Amino acid sequence: MNWAYFHLVINHFPIIGVIIGTLILLAGMLFSNQGVKISGLATVLFAALMAILAYLTGNPAEEAVKVVPDVAKSLVSRHEEIASIGMYLLIPAGLLSALTLFSIWKKEKSVHFLFIITLVLSLISSLAMVYVGRTGGQIRHSEFRSAATKQYIIDHQNDKEEDED
Repeated sequence: MNWAYFHLVINHFPIIGVIIGTLILLAGMLFSNQGVKISGLATVLFAALMAILAYLTGNPAEEAVKVVPDVAKSLVSRHEEIASIGMYLLIPAGLLSALTLFSIWKKEKSVHFLFIITLVLSLISSLAMVYVGRTGGQIRHSEFRSAATKQYIIDHQNDKEEDED
């Protein structure tokens, strides 16, 4: 197993994890169940940790697909940019989850406020991570490429990579 393969395996955890974690948080709030809330917070925290791993394995994956003839380098660059944004949204959601878990453990008054903020950021992160997954999938799955994506490839096919300057 190489780093590129590890990236392909691990990159699903932040996307699916934050979506499931957010749904669990919503269920915990809807049913006023502390145990369900804790599970949701832990799931969002796990997704954030996996986002860091996915990010760290992204460059080796990029190197591996550079030699594949039908891969548009512009899509790889776009995915990298979108993934950075997604990660920088998901990591604060994970940190807030950890802080909320700590507040629950300490029985602090700020738990409800922290929980709401975490839920909102998790919802935003879920939307961002869905788009991250879409841009990643477009690298190798041409069936996901819309007319706009095909035009993006054409418009950016002659862009130089930063390493080639």
